Amino acid sequence: MSRFLRRLADAHRHMGNAYGNRQEHRAAVGNYTRAIALDPAYTYAYYSRGVLRWRELGEYEVAIKDLSQVLELDPAWAEAIFNRALAYKMNMQYEDAIADCERYLEEGTDEFWLDSTRRQLAELVEMMAASDGS
Repeated sequence: MSRFLRRLADAHRHMGNAYGNRQEHRAAVGNYTRAIALDPAYTYAYYSRGVLRWRELGEYEVAIKDLSQVLELDPAWAEAIFNRALAYKMNMQYEDAIADCERYLEEGTDEFWLDSTRRQLAELVEMMAASDGS
């Protein structure tokens, strides 16, 4: 990839961040999408777009695809595992969410997020038990 295209992709990622900070989520997604079009291996753009999609826009399925793409490009990106777990949870894909929480507990290193993952996992197990009983 040429340095020009990479810098252009970086500019779109930075614009995506700026729009996201101003709560202009659709504009942010558009800029992350342009960054990915310029550099299809731009993991940070996939990650940012995926998190924004599940957390701010409720677009869980496409968020899961973005975060899965991050993990294909960089399997050790622990934050992508955690965020995909939350997107799965919001999309009521509890088994997948549990699997990602368990994976994060194995691979994550940030104690704050490890604690949060433990709480999410306990909640997911309860949700699975409740849905099995109905």
